Amino acid sequence: MAVPTLKKINIGNDGVISFRECGAGTPVVILHGLGGRSESWIPQYKALSDRYRVIGWDAPGYNESSEMAEMEPTLSDYVNIVKQFIDSLGLDYFHLVGHSVGTCLSAGFHKLYPEQLISLTLAEAVIGNGRSSKVDQDKAIMARASDFEELGIVGVARKKTPNSLSPNADPKAIETAVEFATKVKVPGHLKLAQALIRGNIFDFIAPLNCPGLIIAGSDDRSAPAEFVEQIADAYPGIDYQIIDGIGHQIAFEKPEIFVKLLRNHIDKAEDFGKATK
Repeated sequence: MAVPTLKKINIGNDGVISFRECGAGTPVVILHGLGGRSESWIPQYKALSDRYRVIGWDAPGYNESSEMAEMEPTLSDYVNIVKQFIDSLGLDYFHLVGHSVGTCLSAGFHKLYPEQLISLTLAEAVIGNGRSSKVDQDKAIMARASDFEELGIVGVARKKTPNSLSPNADPKAIETAVEFATKVKVPGHLKLAQALIRGNIFDFIAPLNCPGLIIAGSDDRSAPAEFVEQIADAYPGIDYQIIDGIGHQIAFEKPEIFVKLLRNHIDKAEDFGKATK
């Protein structure tokens, strides 16, 4: 399947969000991670569009989405943009899927607007560094910016990306992930990374108001399974799954397993929702 055409929508205040979509039916909105974009989700577009309207957004500063106006936006600021995007699309009720930092935004949306969600999926959830010292946060932010200044986009992609996959990852998956990473827009990436470093997902956790799924990768060094389990424990009743043999690149490593888990989860939530109406 070819990647769906990139679209743009005005979300107000001169803001624009680019996104891709395909299919028809109940919407499934996917929020990518720091290294992702709307084109990350080709397996999801292909596998879910027979029953659902699958929508992958581009966070501010990614693809053709406008930059965040704030110099140091917070995760809450990004959650506000998610809400503006959802409202601009006219979505009242939908499934929400987040990956990596997208799980923080998804958790924030669930806390503020639980009545809009049919299901919640947190894939390789990250905690953030918000409880570390300001000095340590500043160091982490500066180190990430320095990497791009010293190595350039391609250099960062080649050096950092392989470490985000499983040590046993297929070389083709590594090559694909590295090539994907060379297309990053640095300013947008750095603003979102800074928000994650300053933030903490536990600030957004609230009792589940819909069926929930949380997924860890057994070889994930960015979101180790034991940390994901801590997040899972904060959501009593959530379905906790581990995909064996993948790192943090859930879009590139064994995507068929993620698709199967996701499809099963949202199908059950969709059918349950219809049965209770």
